[in-house]
Amino acid sequence: MKRHDFCPLFLLVILVSSCTTSRISVEQEKYGNFKLQDYKTFSFLEVDQSKTGVPVFTQAIDYLKQEITTQMASRGLSEDPNDSELKINLGLVIENKEQTRETNLATDPFMYSGQRNYIWKSEEVVVNRYKEGTLTMHLVDSETNAAVWIGTISDIIPTKQEKKQAAIEVAVSSLFEKLDSVNNSTLQQ
Repeated sequence: MKRHDFCPLFLLVILVSSCTTSRISVEQEKYGNFKLQDYKTFSFLEVDQSKTGVPVFTQAIDYLKQEITTQMASRGLSEDPNDSELKINLGLVIENKEQTRETNLATDPFMYSGQRNYIWKSEEVVVNRYKEGTLTMHLVDSETNAAVWIGTISDIIPTKQEKKQAAIEVAVSSLFEKLDSVNNSTLQQ
């Protein structure tokens, strides 16, 4: 059984664990002409945090904004909430998931049911429960109000609070590496 927690944001944002492989997707063909260096300022669109029901959600969004601001500054953009050329829209989906395995005769013994009746059946057994997060970052041109780049990353969220900030740094860094690859291929053309 899976339970889904949805944080109502336009952009899906994933919190990533550094010990697992992240899944990153970007529609290169659709946003291949995007050049980050064409912009000088950025701002964040408002994130509705009222319906999350998760107390650490605000902290995670703050970490995301802080890391994105650092990545943008390293690429020559500055934050200007009043007059930005590029808007960043963030969203977050967190899913409770289960890792299962199928029982087998080698690892799971027969069950005794009395009167010399032994039974065994193969079944799915839950071996781990975890949360998977998905982050999508929309970069929106302020003048046209159209998305100029969209990147999505998904991974397992660490259970320990002290590892979550590092996971966010890895996730955002991975998204910006994809963004840089689009910009580098555009520059070479």
